[in-house]
Amino acid sequence: METIKTIQDLIDSYKKLPGIGYRTAERLAYATLNLTNDDRQAFIQALDDASNKVKRCPNCGTYFDEECPICSDPRRDKTLLLVVSDSKDILAIEKTNGYDGLYFSLKGTLSPLKNRTPDAIGINELKNRVTSNGVKEIILALPTDLEGETTALYIANVYKNNPDVHVSKLANGIPIGTNLEYLDNLTISSSIKGRIQLNEGEKKNAE
Repeated sequence: METIKTIQDLIDSYKKLPGIGYRTAERLAYATLNLTNDDRQAFIQALDDASNKVKRCPNCGTYFDEECPICSDPRRDKTLLLVVSDSKDILAIEKTNGYDGLYFSLKGTLSPLKNRTPDAIGINELKNRVTSNGVKEIILALPTDLEGETTALYIANVYKNNPDVHVSKLANGIPIGTNLEYLDNLTISSSIKGRIQLNEGEKKNAE
């Protein structure tokens, strides 16, 4: 017996979510059918609210429903700018309570083979943010894979002759190839505190 079209459509919808294969999508679809009417309506309302009320901050890239809780906080250190490649990493860092600066979310990392150029991932927007906010330190919290390291080196090179802007990255201790969302709070917090400056050598040579 073939799956009826209505249920198959629901399965296909769940399969569009990251990390969801057919079997998991099928279980979720049938679990959805078994929800009570009240729970089903609440689920539908939550999806509708997420689509219509949640916005993305044009400055840092984090999601909010009224105003950005980070950029609107006057206690934040505006001279510190932590750069991530995906806005979901901001939440992972915020949970540590170990960082009090602002954020900037790139649109991914550099990859010539995937047509992710500096312009495409938002390097120009980053430079404008640094200039307009008077940023003194850029902290790079990028993936520790080849593309992430390439992006980090590119940004460090942009500011290698600028003595007013330090470029650092999270300290060693984050496993190679690991995304921030999978790390515990202590590991992330310790990496922030032990960050490594990337462009210090170039400045010393320039002096």
